[in-house]
Amino acid sequence: MKSFSKALTMGLILIAVFCVTFYIFYKRAQKDLSQPLVLTSAVTNRQLPKSQLINASGNLLDDANLRRGKVILAFTLTDCPPCDKENEFLKTAVSSRPDVKFFYVIPFGNREQVLKVAKEKYSFETFFDDGSMLSKSLQVYEVPLKVFVEDGIIKKTWVDPTVTNQGKAAFNEWLTGL
Repeated sequence: MKSFSKALTMGLILIAVFCVTFYIFYKRAQKDLSQPLVLTSAVTNRQLPKSQLINASGNLLDDANLRRGKVILAFTLTDCPPCDKENEFLKTAVSSRPDVKFFYVIPFGNREQVLKVAKEKYSFETFFDDGSMLSKSLQVYEVPLKVFVEDGIIKKTWVDPTVTNQGKAAFNEWLTGL
């Protein structure tokens, strides 16, 4: 009888732990998706770190192209389904802001291979982050992610795929406000 009580007590404890864990994950999943996630405040309002962004031709992106005017760096991967869906949307969204230069950045992988795939897939010029220098400096740990830079200063970030109608509308509002 004593072992049955212990087993019952242990079972109830396990059920309680499961319920608490489920509740925590459920609440996390219910976050407000209309607001984009942002990188840490340690990244925004700072100078864009040094980078070595290389295109499919092997040319290094001139640092002045990143530090003059308005620039959006969209971090992506060629094997990321949300990134692929987002590309279709971004073609139209970015055309509303011809004053903003837009570049895709692939943070890691085999440079030649990912840039070849990207050239066939993506509608904007794509660069490989050689040595992941920029990605590491900006603490890029997930994609898709967009970083808005104005005159070399990181102003805003967007860490959400724009694949839902709500996400697209929110991103268009974000883009308009730049």
